[in-house]
Amino acid sequence: MALKNTTDPVAAAKALEGWLATKLPDATDIEVTNVTTPSAAGLSAETILFDAAWTTGGARETHELVARVAPSTPGVFPKFDLPKEFAVVDALAATDVPVPKAWWIEEDESVFGGQFLVLDRIAGRIPADDPPFTAAGWVAELSADERRRLVEQSIEAMAAIHRADWRAIGLESLDPGTHGTRIEQQLATWRDYFDWARGEDENPTIEAGFAWLHEHKPAQEGPSVLNWGDARVGNQIFGDDLSVRATLDWEMVDIGTAEMDLAWWIFILRHHTEGIGVPVPDGIPSREELVAIYERASGSTVRDLDYYEVFAATRLSAIMHRAGRLMVEVGFLPPDATMKINNPASQLLAKLIGHDAPTGEAQSFIGNRG
Repeated sequence: MALKNTTDPVAAAKALEGWLATKLPDATDIEVTNVTTPSAAGLSAETILFDAAWTTGGARETHELVARVAPSTPGVFPKFDLPKEFAVVDALAATDVPVPKAWWIEEDESVFGGQFLVLDRIAGRIPADDPPFTAAGWVAELSADERRRLVEQSIEAMAAIHRADWRAIGLESLDPGTHGTRIEQQLATWRDYFDWARGEDENPTIEAGFAWLHEHKPAQEGPSVLNWGDARVGNQIFGDDLSVRATLDWEMVDIGTAEMDLAWWIFILRHHTEGIGVPVPDGIPSREELVAIYERASGSTVRDLDYYEVFAATRLSAIMHRAGRLMVEVGFLPPDATMKINNPASQLLAKLIGHDAPTGEAQSFIGNRG
């Protein structure tokens, strides 16, 4: 898990130099420097930043790279399909979706204890989740107009993903088939995830969320598009002009409807404002404006967004249940911590479906990762 990165930079540099020699058989003087491991890069895979240099044909090359390493034991998700992530990023390079260059995928776990992929490291800034960009950090220091531009750029980059012809660029393998509608497929996937994530625990709020989703399924669905999965500004790198320079974190990538991504983006914003008791910063468009921005960028009409926001809330609540269990296991939270049941996502889910909210004070990963 990567609630906190733990890789030793010196050992990582040595391991990477040896590994690069197998990938670059014609290269000499391979050198890995400036290895850093962000202390809290996310809730899933571990991140290793490094510079690599080598000589081929008498020419010296230097590259700023990043390795994304799957956990050696079950983390937030039961398994990590990094070859799938690599294939998606590599395929999207042929589109107008901003993604880093995909260099290599390594499925041999002996190097770092898990599979890993290596991508170009893109210069720019990433809105933080801990503390949330809505409360502190460089986004909070922008002007209202600049924040609006950042959001518009984020939504437009997401629309570019949905415009991509996933079949034409070789991502047919992502399609789970024609059994049921896209939401039925997704509900089955996330029901299986929750049953794994909760272990022996009961979680009435999430159970109520699934019941509501089955009862209120939309009568019609929009077209099937490539779903980013974890669509949010915290998974984008922004340039100084606030354009999106790269779209990151494809572990939840799937085929679904566009509303699944848009609702997740909107719900994460809601989590980082209403959910944690922080006002929406000036300049960030309203929900209605966000929909209008997306519709202009995508050329499509958004439907049943309320439904898909409940779906987003249910999914995030299930992830937070698993994260809460893990944070107890690694000692970030005490054994009696209530985060897995009572967190900002589950509180918002209960509000959205009119269910009794978990009692007591909600707990979050924010500020509790070491």
